[in-house]
Amino acid sequence: MRRIVLLGPPGSGKGTQAVKICEEFGIPHISTGQMLRESSLDDPELDREMKAIVARGELVPDDLMNELVKERLNEDDCANGFILDGYPRTMEQAAFLDSEVGIDGVLLLDVPLELIAERLGGRRVCLNCGASHHVSRLKSGECPACGGELGTRRDDAPETVRRRFQVYELSTRPLIERYAKQGKLMRVDGSGSFEDVTSDVLACVRSAV
Repeated sequence: MRRIVLLGPPGSGKGTQAVKICEEFGIPHISTGQMLRESSLDDPELDREMKAIVARGELVPDDLMNELVKERLNEDDCANGFILDGYPRTMEQAAFLDSEVGIDGVLLLDVPLELIAERLGGRRVCLNCGASHHVSRLKSGECPACGGELGTRRDDAPETVRRRFQVYELSTRPLIERYAKQGKLMRVDGSGSFEDVTSDVLACVRSAV
């Protein structure tokens, strides 16, 4: 079983590498960011508030995130493992995850903030399938995965990106020390070529058993 958490600042490549991990090991990629952008809560007012929080680059309250993730991890496709991308983001969420299912490894993508700013500026998202791409790797204005129309994410706006970095430094970076003390942290230099980073990522996940 491989129960893996992906850590790293916004734009470090977590989602892209998660796809490769899923292809290699046949486990689901659980992107809480995508879940929040696509979910519809029963309470319309709460749903609007939650989406507004995400659009501002802020963190959704721990209790709501914990329940969303718990429900998702109880689905049948997570029985043999999963890749968590975007959760946990706070110490409280990490404690909840440990109490519910536990994890086998934490993969940290280390990328300089200057490079991340460049990546986010060129990120395009498929409006049909949700796949992320970078303009430097695109040969046309269509999604290479499904041919859908490409657009930008609202939370990739410069002001929102700055806010997301601030939130990461304050709330998420402390998790690195937590998982290092548990002996579960695996660091990968995410500033190299896509192929090199993928190779290092897959090697780390193979060792997390």
